[in-house]
Amino acid sequence: MGWKLADEETLVEALRRALGSRKTICSQRELREKVLKELKRTDPGLTASPERIRRLAITTGLAHVEIQWRDTDKRTARFKCPVCGSPLRPTRNETVFGGTVTLGFRCPACPFRTTVKRKEPTRYTFTRRDR
Repeated sequence: MGWKLADEETLVEALRRALGSRKTICSQRELREKVLKELKRTDPGLTASPERIRRLAITTGLAHVEIQWRDTDKRTARFKCPVCGSPLRPTRNETVFGGTVTLGFRCPACPFRTTVKRKEPTRYTFTRRDR
């Protein structure tokens, strides 16, 4: 038996049903298990990656995401959000001499923020948005 990737419409519907059972889901792994369980009811061969499910939950507005992260020693700039894939916007500050300095980066689509020191997401908490 082969696997098929679920189309976006089917995946959003499964995500809606999975979030309907509980108000808060404490990890990305648990959310994926619930979504896959809902997908199996539709078609046993459907699957989706945890990253894709997380991004759909954020971009469709079905869930509010709280992120826990850890600091790393890397000092390289990021251009894409590691949570949702949106382009990051720099957070700037004006200096005394009239120039600007970049303090960090923030995502316009989700709550991800980072300083010049890189932050890596470690745990996601999904809370259902009531519509």
